[in-house]
Amino acid sequence: MINDRGKGEGRRGSVDVWAAAALYLAAAVFVTWPLSAGLASDVPSDLGDPLLNMWILAWEVEQIKAILGGDLARIGRFFDANIFYPAPLTLAYSEHLFPQALQILPVYLLTGNPILCYNLLFLSTYVLSGVGGYLLVRELTGSWKAAFLAGLLFALAPYRLAQASHLHVLSSQWMPFTLYGFTCYLNSRRRLALAGGAAALVLQALSSGYYLLYFVPFAAAYLLWEIGRRGLWRDRRLWLEVGVAGAVSIAAILPFVMAYARLRATTGMTRGLQEIAGFSADVYSYFTAYPLQRVWGPLLNVFPRAEGELFPGAVMLALGALGFAMWAFQAWRAGQAAATGPRMLSTVLGTAAAICLAVAMVAIFERRIVVDAGLFTIRITSIGRVLVGVVGLAGVLLAVSPRARAQLRGLLTVEGFFCLAIGACWWLSLGPYPRALGRPLDLPAPYRFLVETVPGFDGVRVPARYAMVMACMLAVAGGLAAAPWLRRRGGTGGGTAVLAVLSALCVFEAHGSTFPINGVGTSKEYVLPEARMYRPARAPAIYHRVAALPADTVLLELPLGDPNWDLYSVYYSIVHWRPLVNGYSGFFPPGYRLVALAVSDPDRDPALATDVLRATGATHVVVHERAYRNSEADELRRWLNGMGARNLARDGTDVIYEIGR
Repeated sequence: MINDRGKGEGRRGSVDVWAAAALYLAAAVFVTWPLSAGLASDVPSDLGDPLLNMWILAWEVEQIKAILGGDLARIGRFFDANIFYPAPLTLAYSEHLFPQALQILPVYLLTGNPILCYNLLFLSTYVLSGVGGYLLVRELTGSWKAAFLAGLLFALAPYRLAQASHLHVLSSQWMPFTLYGFTCYLNSRRRLALAGGAAALVLQALSSGYYLLYFVPFAAAYLLWEIGRRGLWRDRRLWLEVGVAGAVSIAAILPFVMAYARLRATTGMTRGLQEIAGFSADVYSYFTAYPLQRVWGPLLNVFPRAEGELFPGAVMLALGALGFAMWAFQAWRAGQAAATGPRMLSTVLGTAAAICLAVAMVAIFERRIVVDAGLFTIRITSIGRVLVGVVGLAGVLLAVSPRARAQLRGLLTVEGFFCLAIGACWWLSLGPYPRALGRPLDLPAPYRFLVETVPGFDGVRVPARYAMVMACMLAVAGGLAAAPWLRRRGGTGGGTAVLAVLSALCVFEAHGSTFPINGVGTSKEYVLPEARMYRPARAPAIYHRVAALPADTVLLELPLGDPNWDLYSVYYSIVHWRPLVNGYSGFFPPGYRLVALAVSDPDRDPALATDVLRATGATHVVVHERAYRNSEADELRRWLNGMGARNLARDGTDVIYEIGR
């Protein structure tokens, strides 16, 4: 049992972190049910990106196993995965998920079941997020009740349901562990705590390219904020230790980043501003709930769009607002003991700044403010200019008012960091072209500056995923705000009752009307593969025949270019690991779609289709005849027979041909 340090909460009020983890696990199983009933066979959400991630995890486990077995040459070929043959660095066309592969390494080696491994990882993102939030807020407040609530808020953030098909987005569990390690280090000055925080930061950065770009700056800002707040700027030992930890962290991350940098240099793998804007948050996204949320889905359908259902939940939002209010109140109290300065001027400046800020907030939602004053009309359309006015008025106020300066110092608290971080995440999530209800806002766009100046930001396309970083900050701010209210008073246990009610509401909000499993995509051109994703040992027999082919076999599967069938081919390559011309990922090699176009309709130009097929280097072709209409399947057979292909084996409607080199 871990003794709680909060006032009035002794050993009897303590909570073992393992008990908290067990409760988080129970909550995760509940909100994702019936996934746990089919851990070894069912896929959360859909048969899209989860299957790609299973293939990534299986590929990396195979590489790690070979490296541990002494095949050190695999280190240099780690990113040269077996898809998109003969393109290099094909693992870098998507997330690499290396930390997740380390997590499931023993389970995969024991079972060989990628679905089981994936589902265990999926559930662990909920549990570890909760435990990390619990440890961080307990360290900050000394209240196990506030800590448990904060952990539950982050573990069950409604955004997780909307991102159920994206393991890399769900893998946000190392965020609170990072901040926890840094906090423990500054509290105790133990190097082990700093090392733990740095290790968690590396794991978070490698778990998702988004969090490498989106969270790492906030982690560094938190460390600097706390160093400044504690007056440790001149502590040379601290800077030496932090510098060493930072250098080691960069050294651990750099080899993975370099693979993506090399791919970018050779392929120009970037996203355009318009594409990024299409996956940015709208101002009203935070008032739009994911349709499958049981409580808010039917009620909050304000502005649905791709990646745009970001409502954080009423409990988290209410506690976050309480945190903002308490932070502002603390600052106000901090200024009461200070000298007032020129009272009239301070009042005028403060009132003007407050009015301008309120006008800016209203304009963000309304896009413009028009006031008909009779003799004249006031029009406010440039939110940026209003904000510049706020900053200017605040600057003058700070210059003339000692009380305002004292209030500013009162804002520099640990609560202040998380409140400011929430605002920064919201602003950045709006992307390069901020919008309200789909219409442009005249609001400065810091994300566009990042895309145009910081390498890497032009390689990711969903600024709305700042919502997960915001969920972490909101959960911590909510825990800090709730701590005074959750402490037991007079032995009545009132704080425990409040905790129970808030926890129940949190679970209720997070529970979906249904939790989707084994969802199937759509295709207009081909019959879809059946939804039977089993262990590789139970894969279609044709893939076991491929596994028995010579080691230098290069496989091409038809259809090629349809996402559903390409993903089918990629997933089942786990059975044979032969080089595969097909591929499915976030990016595609140059020319891949041209190859797909040529071989998808060989009857249009058989000679061109033959030349393109030969140019890929494929030695064998698998045709899934059930994907085609009868006439199309006959055309494929005539084309392959005409180029001298030899029918090696048939399994139902799956046929494998040898075409030679």
